[in-house]
Amino acid sequence: MPSFLPRLTRIVLSVLLAVAIPAAALAAGFTVTMGRDFAATHTDRTVPARARAHPTDRIPVAVLLGANGSVATDVLGPYDVLADSSRFDVFTVSVGTDPVALSGGLTTVPDHTVTDVRDGTAPEPRIVVVPAFTDPSGADEAPLRDLIEHVHDAGGLVVGVCAGARVLAETDILNGRRATSFWSDIDGLRRSHPETTWVAGKRWVQDGDVMTTAGVSSGIIGALHLVQRFAGPDEAARIGARVDHPGWDSSTTTAPGIPAQRVSPADYPYALNATLPWFQPTYGLGLTDGVGEIDVAAAADLYGGAAFTAHVIPVAEHPVVTTAHGMRLLATPIDQVAGLDRLVVPGVERTTLAVNGVAVFLPKAAAHPGDSGFDPVLRDIARTDGRAVAATAAKYIEYPVPALPGEARIQWRILGLLGAVVLLAVLGAATPTLVRRLVRRRRPAAADTPM
Repeated sequence: MPSFLPRLTRIVLSVLLAVAIPAAALAAGFTVTMGRDFAATHTDRTVPARARAHPTDRIPVAVLLGANGSVATDVLGPYDVLADSSRFDVFTVSVGTDPVALSGGLTTVPDHTVTDVRDGTAPEPRIVVVPAFTDPSGADEAPLRDLIEHVHDAGGLVVGVCAGARVLAETDILNGRRATSFWSDIDGLRRSHPETTWVAGKRWVQDGDVMTTAGVSSGIIGALHLVQRFAGPDEAARIGARVDHPGWDSSTTTAPGIPAQRVSPADYPYALNATLPWFQPTYGLGLTDGVGEIDVAAAADLYGGAAFTAHVIPVAEHPVVTTAHGMRLLATPIDQVAGLDRLVVPGVERTTLAVNGVAVFLPKAAAHPGDSGFDPVLRDIARTDGRAVAATAAKYIEYPVPALPGEARIQWRILGLLGAVVLLAVLGAATPTLVRRLVRRRRPAAADTPM
C-alpha cells in the first residue's frame, strides 16, 4: 500500500470522529430536551370522566389532542378564548381516554374520544381545532385525521394552529387552497406539499371552510377572530381585552400582517439550549384550580419549550387541577416533589404553594398594564438568562418582542457544556493518531517477547 494511504485514512477518520462524536452528543441532548418537553405526568389516581352537559344552542368545538403529544399553547390558547364565550361548547377530543402530553411538561385528560363523536356520546363538531402534533403523519393519529376529514366533509370549519397545518397536509383538505403555518415550516411545506399555496407574513389565512394560523401564539388571535365572526365584535372585544394579546383589533376582520421570519445566526440561544439540556435548573410549574389556560401555556411553553431554560415539572396541592374553563391537567403533589430550584405559579397574584427554601415567581403579580400572560415570563427569562434568549423565544412562538431588560447575561452552564463539546471534537480528531501510537509502542514489546 502506498505510504500516503494510511495517513489519508487517519485524516479522514479524524475528521469523521471530530464531527460525529459532538453531533451524537448534541443529538442525545436534543432527545433529552424533547423527552422532557413532552413528558406526561402519571398519577395512581383514576381520573373520572368529565361530567358536563353539552348545550344544544351552542356551536360545538372540538379541540384535538394528539395521542403522542401536542403543543400546549396551540391547544390552550384557542381553548381559553373560545370557551370564554357562551356562543361555543368547547371540549377536547383524543384517540383514547388516557392522559396525553402537552409541551412544557404538561399533561391533560381528554373530555372525549373519536369514538364518542362517532357514536353520538359527544356532539358532532361544527368547528375542529387542530394543534401541532408530535407525529402528524403517524398511525396513532389516523383516527384524528379521519375526524378532521369527517367534520370538513359535513360542512364544518377546520382550524389548523401553527404546525397543525402539517396534520391537515396529511389529509386532502388543503389541496388547492391557501394556508399558513409556523414560519420555519413554510419552506419545507412548499416543497413537500406544492398542491397548497403557502402564505408567509400573515397571522391567519382563511380559505373557505379552512382556516390556518401562523406559529404558536397566533392561535389566540385566530380564535379571537372566530369569536368575532360567530359571536360578534362586542364579545370579541371583551375577551380580547382580557387576553391582551398584542396585534388584536376587534374593529377589523382582516388578518394582521406579521414579520416573515427566517432562521438566522441570532437564533443561537434556541439551538444551544435545545441541544445542551444537562445541568438545567428544575422549575416547578405551580398549578391552581381556576387558573387561566393561556397563563399556564405561556409559562410551560416558554420556560420548557421555546427558551428551553429549565426542566419544568407541573406541581399542585393535588394530582388533578381544573383550569378556568374546565380543562383537567395532571400534576405532581407538591409535598412529593424534591430538587426544585424555583417555583413559578402562573395566573395568580398570591399563592399558598411553597417549597422550603425555593424562590417563588408569580408572573401575574409581575405583569404590567396591557401585558398578556407571555410578557412577564419573557421579561423574567431576560433577567435570568439574558435578553437574547428571551427575544429568540418570542420569535419562536411568533409573539411580538416586548420591552425587555437590557442586560446581557453570560450563560455559564452553556459555555461550560460548549467547552465539553469542543473537547469531545478534539479527542475525536486525535483518536486515530493516539491509536496508531499505541499500536506502534506495543509492536516492539511484542517482538521482544521470548517464544
